[in-house]
Amino acid sequence: MNLQNTVKQKVAKAFEMAGFENANTLVRTSDRPDISDYQSNGALALAKTAKQPPRVLAEKIAEYLRADSFFKTVSVDGPGFINMTIADTALADMAYEVLSADKCGYERADMPQKIVIDYGGPNCGKVLHVGHLRSAVIGESIKRICRYVGDEVIGDVHLGDWGKPMGQIITEVQERFPNAPYFDDNHTGDYPAEAPFTAEDLLNIYPIASGKCKTDEDFNAKAKENTRLLQEGHPGYRALWKQFIAMSVADIKELYNILGIEFELWHGESNVQERLLKMVDRLKEKGHLVLDDGAYVIPMGKSKNGNDLPPMIVVKSDGAVSYGATDLATVEERVEEFNPDHIFYVIDARQSMALEQVFIASDKIGLYPMNKLEFLGFGTINGADNKPYKTRSGGVPTLRSLIDTAVEAALKKMEAGEMGKDLTAEEKQSISKIVGVSALKFADLMNDRTTNYIFDEEKLTGTEGKTGPYILYAMVRMKSILQKMNETAQITPADKVILSNPAERSLMLRLYGLPDMVQTAYDNRMPHVICDYLFKLAQDFNTFYHDCPIKGADEATQKSRLTLTKYTLRVMSQMTELLGLQVPDKM
Repeated sequence: MNLQNTVKQKVAKAFEMAGFENANTLVRTSDRPDISDYQSNGALALAKTAKQPPRVLAEKIAEYLRADSFFKTVSVDGPGFINMTIADTALADMAYEVLSADKCGYERADMPQKIVIDYGGPNCGKVLHVGHLRSAVIGESIKRICRYVGDEVIGDVHLGDWGKPMGQIITEVQERFPNAPYFDDNHTGDYPAEAPFTAEDLLNIYPIASGKCKTDEDFNAKAKENTRLLQEGHPGYRALWKQFIAMSVADIKELYNILGIEFELWHGESNVQERLLKMVDRLKEKGHLVLDDGAYVIPMGKSKNGNDLPPMIVVKSDGAVSYGATDLATVEERVEEFNPDHIFYVIDARQSMALEQVFIASDKIGLYPMNKLEFLGFGTINGADNKPYKTRSGGVPTLRSLIDTAVEAALKKMEAGEMGKDLTAEEKQSISKIVGVSALKFADLMNDRTTNYIFDEEKLTGTEGKTGPYILYAMVRMKSILQKMNETAQITPADKVILSNPAERSLMLRLYGLPDMVQTAYDNRMPHVICDYLFKLAQDFNTFYHDCPIKGADEATQKSRLTLTKYTLRVMSQMTELLGLQVPDKM
């Protein structure tokens, strides 16, 4: 049960009583909350079929609605808009049944789906940078939203652990440690249990090797050869590869753990290498591949925008298999293992053409329907100059430095007394980590994922305006109110709500708006919809807190306002969980 569905049912009944069964009642939240809570434009849509003026028709339907005590007022405006305001008693009476339910009134209309989400996408051996933040936090939130509405979801980090970058790392290690057993073709027995370099060394090895490939032809040729040998199963190279992959994954897991990002699958490109060559042979046999200037390709035709797409290369002219082919093999693996209803890709929007090629190819070869593959692209994080964000020295910031910046900013605010005035030094340290990380994630998620946004270090941890700390501070205030009044957050049927102040009513209506808001976020795969809702809900609560004192009120009013506080904390706790935000007990 939820409020909007209840209103829709009552309006549908009024249309039926007026002689119009199965009419499209078009009920939605009012754009003018100062005039009404809900509006129906159904009379305008029905007028032509009913052969009646829409306003006359609207007045007939409104009469049936006015007879229902559920509505405080029902009026007709303009050419035939029906405006409805819910009675305060109706709003109050529904509170326990709706807001104490598992999902605060959310009810799924269709069947649950099984979904695989591809997000994260870090490359092993490389430092995670600012660009990895968006894929991780957006993908994690979309996964949580899908699970909230009832889907079965499998998140896959999809590591970049294959291809030429791996050969480049091997080649640089070979230059540094030429006598290591990995490079001795006559070596027998086991290889060392530990690599000859540290995890910190590894993060410097790749950029050096990559740079050499651009300036040193011999090094580049050797890297290509070592890539080929690795992929063909060279025992020493495979042993070394496993060691630096393990090092890199450990570092990646540590960072994602700090961000509260979790994956069910830690698969990489290497997972599909055995099936990849078999898939290529099968595509050749079935005539899906066309020879084009020495390369095997899949013709594309038109893009979704009507433009001509270049063919997707499956096997390059030098015999190497492309990343696109690896993506197709990964689709095949996911279909065989999970038989999903959809596969989502949370990837930089600049990769749209490459993914569109994969989707079209998958459909053409009969692997998996294109309409079940969704590209959930995201924009870039930009600096004040509106160009991709960089450090003062001009380099791309690492993800670790970005996290450190957010945590340090939160601690600085606490040390300056802007937050945490009554906290001990130890509490400030631990809480700054929670607040900083949540602030960083909220700053990203509050933006429409398809757009670029400007990263503002100054506003990141502000407690005013649309920021993570503003949301957290409101929730900490709720916890503090309940604690000071010796109340738990537990809600019982005996907890009644009395609406005696406009701020209480506004807060209650916002709480009832959760189901429609969640559905919108889910349908559009847009976490920023939840961020908008949380911000407005926190604003409504702060107005309620200011206008509706709890201490000094009569017992019934006091109990009602504490109950409203509990409901608000419950809703905000569920929604911050969907964003992956931690909430401290103090702040």
